[in-house]
Amino acid sequence: MPTSQLTLFAPENTFPEPAPCDQTVLCWGLGADSTAILVRMLEDPAAFGLRPDLSDLIVINAVTGMEWPDSVELAERHILPRLRAKRVRLVQIARGGHSIAKDGIEILTDTRTPTTIRTSGEWSLLLDLQLAGTIPMYGGARLCSVHSKGEPLDLWFELYLTGSYRHIIGFEAGETGRARVDTSYGKTGRNPWYPLINWGWDRPKLLSYLRERFGVTWPKSYCWACPYPTSSGSLPDHMARAARFPEQIVEAAVLEYTAQALNPLFTLYANSSLRHQLYLAGNTRALDLLAARLDADPWSVYEVRRVLAPGRSAWCRSWHGPRCAACLAYEQQHDGPRPRCKACRGLPKQSCTQRVPDCYDPQRKGAASRSVRRVGVLPRRLVKASLDRFASAPGRELAHTASVVDGYAFGFDRVVTIPRGEHFPAIEQQFVIAPANVPTKARDGFETAWRSARATAAPAPAPNAALLPVA
Repeated sequence: MPTSQLTLFAPENTFPEPAPCDQTVLCWGLGADSTAILVRMLEDPAAFGLRPDLSDLIVINAVTGMEWPDSVELAERHILPRLRAKRVRLVQIARGGHSIAKDGIEILTDTRTPTTIRTSGEWSLLLDLQLAGTIPMYGGARLCSVHSKGEPLDLWFELYLTGSYRHIIGFEAGETGRARVDTSYGKTGRNPWYPLINWGWDRPKLLSYLRERFGVTWPKSYCWACPYPTSSGSLPDHMARAARFPEQIVEAAVLEYTAQALNPLFTLYANSSLRHQLYLAGNTRALDLLAARLDADPWSVYEVRRVLAPGRSAWCRSWHGPRCAACLAYEQQHDGPRPRCKACRGLPKQSCTQRVPDCYDPQRKGAASRSVRRVGVLPRRLVKASLDRFASAPGRELAHTASVVDGYAFGFDRVVTIPRGEHFPAIEQQFVIAPANVPTKARDGFETAWRSARATAAPAPAPNAALLPVA
């Protein structure tokens, strides 16, 4: 097999190209990054150290169920015919259910003559979020991507690949940090490869390349309920896409509305809701569709309870947790610990395993657990009347949060029966109305935690205080 002819165009050989082997797998997310790599591979297999017939190439797509229609259409129009002509193996997979351990993965297609891009399996990220009554979070580890893409891909690799293989990922030039993190995932036989970084291709370069080939500006591939367009500076493009595909953005808006009813702080974007952004963008088509959808869907009254544990104290963070070799040596020599040094604080697994009373800070909010109980499924107006009757009892009060968009019934109604205390542990209980998408559910051990926290929770402020959501 010939060696690769693709020399490094980047000024530094940050990530050496792995040697050719019997299997090369490209993770294709339908976006511009991985598509640019795929097109170059199809045009010049030898330059990638591939066989002329591409029999050693596998293209795999992890389906979330929330892909934009234009990404699907462009892939079917421009890429699938090329895969069929070259008889390249395309595998499309989806998570098999909520639990990857129990449900595994679903193989949607595995063929060398692909004709369609599958848009969903039996399980989808949308379904998972609907049943949980939540939305993707705009901070932390991007767990939605881990659950819907990372874990299914990892399991497929484990089940269907043997021996050594090259794993191609479309990180752009400038994303060396993400690549370094990826190289730390040491799996037997896996040899990661980041061609765009080695070529020095940033987004303008790869978009120009695809535009020359196909005469279109290739869109980003991301879920239509993704929370990151506001933080990545691409909100105008996101809103323009929402205007072209109002049905998809309304699905995201219903998801957000339901989650925000259960928790007023749950908005799709930091400090702003999707509804507010659609209003600012003048997308009355999507707002009208959302209003009609909320009126037509069945609704429920939900009892929502939360237990909020105290967070770790500063003392605990300083004294407990993993320690570097220098601190361990100090403790052995002095027969006692010392506060963790900077190197210790940078170690993984920072959770405390020595919990003593001083480890808890009643001023800090720690982990939260939630119970949701759905009561009845009725038309929206009847559910609203039911909550009004419930609120009319002595000692109760109906709290209404006005819509962030004038002229639309996008507000929230709730009755707070146990307001959250000012210190932790704390509990809260409220009854709200929302679309009937969320089943009755609670974390294991919730009732035990509820009884324990209720016995020790600090006094709460007046009912219905501090419940206004952000715009």
